[in-house]
Amino acid sequence: MLSYVMTDVLVQWIESVGEINVASAAALVLVFILSGLVLIPRTVLCLAAGIFFGLPAVPIILPSTTVGGVFAFLLARYLLRERLQRELDRRPHLRAIADGIDREGWRLVGLLRFGSPVPTTVQNYLFGLTRIELVPFTVATFFFTIPQVTLYVYLGAAGRAAVLDNQSSALSRILLGIGIVTLGTVVALVARSSRAAFRRAESCKIG
Repeated sequence: MLSYVMTDVLVQWIESVGEINVASAAALVLVFILSGLVLIPRTVLCLAAGIFFGLPAVPIILPSTTVGGVFAFLLARYLLRERLQRELDRRPHLRAIADGIDREGWRLVGLLRFGSPVPTTVQNYLFGLTRIELVPFTVATFFFTIPQVTLYVYLGAAGRAAVLDNQSSALSRILLGIGIVTLGTVVALVARSSRAAFRRAESCKIG
């Protein structure tokens, strides 16, 4: 419940800062760094950013969400390790993921960033408990986060354009819809393949 309240507050804040400028960019940076540390739905925040700022929000969101992930990673590795390790040992599924990362390294990080039932924030802390080094974690997080962030920001921007642009032709609306479906299908297929690969890796571990 608290996460939904926080999400609502952050979405309202994004709406209040208006168009992209220095102040609104700084606000986005803070919001998405926080999303890497606190369990709030990043998807909703990306959609809101797309609605209010459009695609120019993408190059702000990507490094910010990566920085938030790095902060959580470092907290888990150096300050909260013992406490989080106890929580990890009580959850066999997460333990299996951590073991898989120890074996596969950045490849599994990339797969999880593409598509996973484990929330991004939980992943950030989980990765800090593994043996993966900071640099490969950071690089994999940045590049493999691009498809989802771009998709959700684009969906937000496209949705607003379709609603506000009353003079757009039927053809332009159809082309817009095709673009959204195509981009969504590509990301969904990649995410599906990623989850399948992860399940195979996990099965090999158990076997």
